[in-house]
Amino acid sequence: MRMKNCSTLLLLAISIALAGCQTTVTALSKELPQHENIRTMQVEIDSDGDGVLDAIDECPETPSNVVVDAKGCQIIIEGGDALEMEFAGFFPLMSSQLPDIYNAEFVKIAEKINEYPEASVFIFGHAATNEIDEDLATLGFHSLSRNRALSIKDTLVLQHHIDAKRIRTYECSNKLLVRETDYINPSFKALNMKGLEAKQRRATLMASSSVNDLMSLKYKSDVQRYGKYAKHCELFE
Repeated sequence: MRMKNCSTLLLLAISIALAGCQTTVTALSKELPQHENIRTMQVEIDSDGDGVLDAIDECPETPSNVVVDAKGCQIIIEGGDALEMEFAGFFPLMSSQLPDIYNAEFVKIAEKINEYPEASVFIFGHAATNEIDEDLATLGFHSLSRNRALSIKDTLVLQHHIDAKRIRTYECSNKLLVRETDYINPSFKALNMKGLEAKQRRATLMASSSVNDLMSLKYKSDVQRYGKYAKHCELFE
């Protein structure tokens, strides 16, 4: 009987000793690296597909296929008795072909312009600073910004049957740069130069039923809206 008890105690002691030697291995959490990678990627992506990088998009949940301004926010077309409309389309690097994402918006723009047959249309072509040297070497000075303006004019005339006589095109080159302070996201200390240059690759369309000549702006509101274009951009067609 004593032998049996001793055997039992010996087995119990061995079990306790083995339990103390066991090591629990915990798998490394993948959650932190995954979140860190996602955070890094978001600086360079466009979540809502409006052509504005998340890092500089002040309206990050813009509905699909709406007209946006340089800050990524939807443009409201003012109607009523008078028309004042502004649209900015953004181009790929060294390209004068506007992306297809804007096709649906041109239908709306053309409809609104046709509602005001007396309205004039002004199209301003721009180029980013980093495109100018390449433009000079391959296409001829300022031709890229001119071609961008003409591509929008051709879209309105050929696809939407807007009378070409109502449209004036201007070459702004890189004279009207976006303001750096407009493109610093509050969550970032440094300026996102890649996003800033992307905003310079644009053409701006403005339509007005009250303004038909940028050289004779009568009202303060017109000067505020069109004055910088009249000063810095050159009429070429």
